This record gives sequence, C-alpha cells and structure tokens, in this order.
Amino acid sequence: MSKKLYTTLLLLFLGLSFGFAQKHERGQKHQEKIKKLKIAYFTENLNLTAEEAQQFWPIYNAYDDKNHDLRVKGFYKIKKEVKDIEQMSETEAQEVLARLEALETQVYENNQDLMRKLKKILPAKKIIQLKKAERDFNRKLMKEFRKKRRE
Repeated sequence: MSKKLYTTLLLLFLGLSFGFAQKHERGQKHQEKIKKLKIAYFTENLNLTAEEAQQFWPIYNAYDDKNHDLRVKGFYKIKKEVKDIEQMSETEAQEVLARLEALETQVYENNQDLMRKLKKILPAKKIIQLKKAERDFNRKLMKEFRKKRRE
C-alpha cells in the first residue's frame, strides 16, 4: 500500500473514530464515512478494472446496505429489547431465538446473493480478495475504534 494512501486512510480512521462517541443522529454521517473508507481500501486492494468497478460497486453497495439494515433493524433491536436474560421466560427466549435464526438466515442469503452476482462479473480470485479485504478492513476499523476508546 502506498505511503500516501496509508497516511490518508490512517487520518480518516482517526477522524472516524472520534465520531463514534457522538449521538445516534450522526450515525448516518458515520456510515457514509465508513463507506468512503471502505471504497478507498477495496479500490487499493482489489485492483478492479474500470469495467469491473462500474459493475461491482452497485452490487456491493446494495449488499452492504442490506447487511447494515439487518444489523440495525434486527440484531441491535433484539439486543435493546433483551435487557435481562435471567428474567426472561423460556417462551420469550424461544421467540428471541427464532428471530435471531431468521436474521442469520437473511444475512446468509444476502451473502449468497452477493456471491452469485459477483461470479457473473469478477474472477474467483478477486472475489476471494474481496472477502480478505472485508475482513482486514473490519479488523483495522475495530482496532482504531478500540484504540480511541482507551484514550
């Protein structure tokens, strides 16, 4: 990775991590910052041709937006509703578990849909590079977030 891009990403990560401490109403703004960071990171790591990029980004962005919605509207909502597991009845726990399973299925199906679509436009090697880039990006983002929380 070039020094210039690395420095830019580092500065963006630092700027983004300060934002995590802000209120929920700024969540959309942070999501956009993360998306910009992700685009820069993936562009550097995937070496997409202009034609591949033109087809890739609409597909990936739709996938990413859906996963974000599932997390926010699904998992976080369940987490917020489940305040005290110890006080929960078995029936309530079974209902929550069923909702969690349904969400996991939706996430899995979204991932499968992404793979089906990407196989039509990218070589397998680039799809594998994408999965690695996603994992690496998320690790770096969390590392910066944790670092800023400790400061």
